[in-house]
Amino acid sequence: MAEFLVILPVILLLIFGAIQFALIFHAKITLNYAAFEAVRYGSLGQGRFNEVREGFARGLAPLYSYFESDDHIRKKRKGNIAGDQIEAYQMARNRVYNEFDSRNRLVRIERLNPTDSSFLDFASDEEIPNDNLMYRTSRMEEKSQSSIQDANLLHLRVTYWYPLYVPLVNKLIFNTFICCKTVDIADSFCKWSEDPVCMDKNQEPVIPLTATAVMRMQTPLVKSDGYFNKNQLK
Repeated sequence: MAEFLVILPVILLLIFGAIQFALIFHAKITLNYAAFEAVRYGSLGQGRFNEVREGFARGLAPLYSYFESDDHIRKKRKGNIAGDQIEAYQMARNRVYNEFDSRNRLVRIERLNPTDSSFLDFASDEEIPNDNLMYRTSRMEEKSQSSIQDANLLHLRVTYWYPLYVPLVNKLIFNTFICCKTVDIADSFCKWSEDPVCMDKNQEPVIPLTATAVMRMQTPLVKSDGYFNKNQLK
């Protein structure tokens, strides 16, 4: 009995940790798909942020699309639970949309390419042309250090703060390895320690998951507001 009591916390930590990391792995797979959908919508929608956001929300919605078809059980739980798959998908999509405007910006989509310099080099009538790329010169321009073919590659990076659900392990991961609140770790490891998510005392445990996606533009690309940049955190 004494030996069991000594080893019990370790066993529970291992079990809870395995469950939590399985959920994180599932979320990362879904995030990769959502990033692909975001860049696909953007390539077809002139790179406008609203199109990118719509694609991302649709791609990530399956992560939260759970429902209960039994009315009795749904009323007993007293929660906002969907009654069928269509309703569940819509509710999940709305949840992702709300996270874009959350207090700490839990969804952050950055446009890595084309850069602002690419617009200075190639934009005509405030858009980067997309037609006849194989016949256009591939000369590297001075400001962007890229060609017009390179400027037609839409490259996005998505950072999503995924909620950690498993008790005990969630706070351990968030406070120790993400925000470095409980231990002194090298600054290069704790790159999120100064992030508003970590600075917010009321923030529930989350973990930043990152995915990137690249796709050739199918429409002329225009400048669009809404993309995240690190200056917004200052």
